[in-house]
Amino acid sequence: MTATFGAAEIPANGGLFLPHDVQSDWLPSPLADALLEYAIANESRFCPGSILHSGKVMVDETIRQVSVLSHLGPFHEQVTRAALTAQPMLERLFGMPAFTASEVEIEMAAHGDGAHFQQHIDTFVVVNRCPNPRVLTLVLYLHRQPRGFTGGALRLHALGGEAFQDIMPDHNRLAAFPSILPHSVQRLTCPGNAFADRRFAVNMWIHR
Repeated sequence: MTATFGAAEIPANGGLFLPHDVQSDWLPSPLADALLEYAIANESRFCPGSILHSGKVMVDETIRQVSVLSHLGPFHEQVTRAALTAQPMLERLFGMPAFTASEVEIEMAAHGDGAHFQQHIDTFVVVNRCPNPRVLTLVLYLHRQPRGFTGGALRLHALGGEAFQDIMPDHNRLAAFPSILPHSVQRLTCPGNAFADRRFAVNMWIHR
């Protein structure tokens, strides 16, 4: 199932929503389930997630509270191919010029009790002031059934207004949008905070 939202959606209270796309059952179910089990089995390899703030890479859990894994091991190439396969359709849906990807940057994120990420965009100016070449953001959600957490919606924010749209992080659901779209992760509650009960997300950034 695909739910696509256009580039000229104007909320009642002003602003403009950039386009985004939501797809259920994005990966074959066995692959999505195997990715989840891989994440759970590699708990010890997850590290605190960093941010770029005031020109410095740092860990600041008041802004972003999450644990991340920087490589998907045996699944890395499969996920990379899936992202590149999706790229042409997303370019058309979002009205973006076609481009040749130079890189697909990938990380696995694990959101436990209290996890969140304040409003931000995925394109930013790095320390050397060269533009970061992220163009498309794809986020694949994974979690055990039944869901062991509440909250944790992906919130997409309108440009120039206070309106927002929430996307629930359902297992094997993909959310995709231009990397300049402002978004945040709403605070999550995970009773007991068992690692296996967390909200997992495979973050993919396609670079120009």
